[in-house]
Amino acid sequence: MGTWGAENFANAGARDYLALLAAKLMATINEIFIDDERLALDEDGESMFMPSVELLALLCERYFIVPPRPNMVRQWHERYLERYDATIDQLMPENDFKVERRQVIEKTFRWLEGLSATYWES
Repeated sequence: MGTWGAENFANAGARDYLALLAAKLMATINEIFIDDERLALDEDGESMFMPSVELLALLCERYFIVPPRPNMVRQWHERYLERYDATIDQLMPENDFKVERRQVIEKTFRWLEGLSATYWES
């Protein structure tokens, strides 16, 4: 095992573990993304898809995990917001929640998109 420092992720085994976690998050995101039922807000869209997107962004930013390519993140972003806009009213949320939640979704995707663009376009 190669060790480069005292940090928790400063060794080869821990870096491999981070890469495995990122791969699992990507697999979860993609599995949900291609399944219309699972992507629904009251199914896995809000309980797994968006949390996985945020966790992936966190790993990419903090631990320099390779992010997905920009076009993939844009596809996730566009499709999920289309789905959100088309179906959120069916869940009868308070108007403030509806607006705030959409802003959080936008911010999360912009975060990952920025990381992706910086990595892949440099």
